[in-house]
Amino acid sequence: MGPESIRRAAVFALILASACGGGQSRESRLNVRPPRPGVPDKITDVTGIYRTTSQATLQLRGDGSLSFIVPAPEMGATSGSYRLDSGAFEVRTRSCGELTGNYRIEVRGRQVAGEAFLVFSAEDDPCTLRERYLTLQPWFYADS
Repeated sequence: MGPESIRRAAVFALILASACGGGQSRESRLNVRPPRPGVPDKITDVTGIYRTTSQATLQLRGDGSLSFIVPAPEMGATSGSYRLDSGAFEVRTRSCGELTGNYRIEVRGRQVAGEAFLVFSAEDDPCTLRERYLTLQPWFYADS
């Protein structure tokens, strides 16, 4: 194998490595950014999809909107909006009409998809169903 063939093989290997993600972590290849442990300051600190072990799903979007799906007939699926400021989480969902819920939120675990999780602590929520399902289990960050 001559020097030109070796150079071509090296260039091909570099192109292939960058197309396949090279040395990037799985999270960066999937555009996944798990939250950092601690008290989140703003919406972008918690945007993503979260799941519980009972198959509930919570999607927190960067524009302040959310989807909340609980596999229980009394709750089901709903959408709404939220605000976050230094750990103070304010939420409204269609399933609860105009009722606003106020929570404290904390991220625990390691900053890895499947290990980072949200814990909600109710401060005041007149919507008992929403409070029950937000606080019942930890919400694990999903990589999809």
